[in-house]
Amino acid sequence: MTTFDVRTLKANRVEQQGMELMSLGSAISGVKAIMSAYDGYERKRFLDTDFAVREELRRRTDMLTDHLNRVHDRLTRHEDQDAASEVRDAKATLTGLAADVQFAISSAPTSAHTSIGRLGRSPRRQLVNHDLRTLEMLVSATRTCNDLLELSATSDAPQEDVQALCARVHDQVGRARNHLRERNMFIVGLMKR
Repeated sequence: MTTFDVRTLKANRVEQQGMELMSLGSAISGVKAIMSAYDGYERKRFLDTDFAVREELRRRTDMLTDHLNRVHDRLTRHEDQDAASEVRDAKATLTGLAADVQFAISSAPTSAHTSIGRLGRSPRRQLVNHDLRTLEMLVSATRTCNDLLELSATSDAPQEDVQALCARVHDQVGRARNHLRERNMFIVGLMKR
């Protein structure tokens, strides 16, 4: 991608992100408010807080899937099969992430986390920070996907640049999924201390 193209993308991104940045910031701020002072992870409210976090993750996953569906359609029209294949793989990873969110350890009808209320402030803070980091990773993937949407709308965009952005989105989604999986192990690990 040339320097001019990168500057143009960044300028367009700044213009279009006004409302989106408020939305992304609001999402993270909302989750932070739910977990204010880390009280949301006390035993009585743990499942409610966990549901709120997982709901935000699900919403973000749905948004990314919608974006990638549009990108895939555009790439198919432009006959860029390599990039379309990368997007298809990213969508499969998002589907897996959505399943991980839905069937997370703590979403069981009966909580296996009966001792969660006995966690000290520091472990609860670690858990909250881990959850927020997962959300931030999905926000970052959304921003990259927005760049990809914009680039894929241009019929004369270099295929290498489009493919590179597709791979970057896929990598970011994969990292977010792995991070979420660590959360489940993290909760179990906290319970064993």
